[in-house]
Amino acid sequence: MKAKQTRMNINEFGRLPIDERTNYLWDNGTCLGQRLVDGAYILCIYALEDFFVEAIYSKNDNRVDAIRPISEIEKWYAYVDCTIRQLFQLS
Repeated sequence: MKAKQTRMNINEFGRLPIDERTNYLWDNGTCLGQRLVDGAYILCIYALEDFFVEAIYSKNDNRVDAIRPISEIEKWYAYVDCTIRQLFQLS
């Protein structure tokens, strides 16, 4: 049986090496949305405990290029704007 992990805060998560951030994200995160940037990168937003994380994938090779906590409200608004545009396209 897998041991229960303790809750992590945004600062602890940001200090982890990328491979540990990736594993923690896959085990504990919930994907909330994604957007395509410049036709080459997929940016996904995940909810983790009481903060959000941005994961950046290369579209060409599906490799994780970066995983970083979202600590600035401007980055969060980019996802909100994208989601609103997608909702209008559905109607």
